[in-house]
Amino acid sequence: MHRLDPTIYGSLGQDGGVRVLTWNVQGRIGEWEKRQLAIESELTSVEPDLVMLQESWVEPNGNTQASLFAKHLGFHSATAIELAGFDTYPQATYWVVNAILSRWPLQIQRAVSLVDENGAPTWRHALAVTVDRPPEHGGAFLAAGTHLEHGVDRSETRSAQMNHLLKEIAELLGDAETRKQTMPAVIAGDFNAVPWSDELRRATGASMPYLPSLVLIDAWEACGNTTRGDTWSTENPLVPRKAVYPNRRLDYITTTAPRLRNHGSFESCFLAGIDRVDGTQPSDHYAVVAEVVL
Repeated sequence: MHRLDPTIYGSLGQDGGVRVLTWNVQGRIGEWEKRQLAIESELTSVEPDLVMLQESWVEPNGNTQASLFAKHLGFHSATAIELAGFDTYPQATYWVVNAILSRWPLQIQRAVSLVDENGAPTWRHALAVTVDRPPEHGGAFLAAGTHLEHGVDRSETRSAQMNHLLKEIAELLGDAETRKQTMPAVIAGDFNAVPWSDELRRATGASMPYLPSLVLIDAWEACGNTTRGDTWSTENPLVPRKAVYPNRRLDYITTTAPRLRNHGSFESCFLAGIDRVDGTQPSDHYAVVAEVVL
């Protein structure tokens, strides 16, 4: 397991890079209030510019975990609260959705339920935003967070959801020729799939892409990391010892390609949220952090 040296945090964010963090924060499972403080502490330490959260809680009254984090960090937040299931389950005291935090203002472009292999909407979804980074810092760019279907036997469903996600992103970026002259999108989240799965191989162009002229560049591999980078690991005390299939890399930070030349490459990629904070493990997933040139 790659363990993080906190002294490298300060070396990130240079030369116009955007520090991106993605994290499945496990909703309100277990001692969630203590975990929330631990997550907040880790976010403060890592100092990301852009954060994609999965299983981020929302309440029926409109309160969101992301807004609390944003207030503490001095950030902006966007949450797919409209995709929560309170209409179907009015007795629910909270729901979990995707959320995005950013040091720059955010404009929601799409919050969409992703379809399954039968074309039916699922409760899994994607949240796409424009990050209004000032021109003097490189300008605005598109970012999207997602959380695909869970289960080692659900590859077909994840494939349909990934296909749908990429179609949404392609529409937002423009046609194939336009995308070659456009800032790439940053897409991150819990894909619930390993790098050698059919859905990831197609998404990254290792096999027939879902869409012509649109693939995802995986930060972990692009940076030449030689360790597996498992984000769901039995070294984490919150992962069940007898999980069906433990020790998997399920969480990713990616950029789209083709794209504007000299944009979208990665300078580094590593894991965070590994160790306990004041005795509390932040989540059952580790976070992924990458420095993206944008």
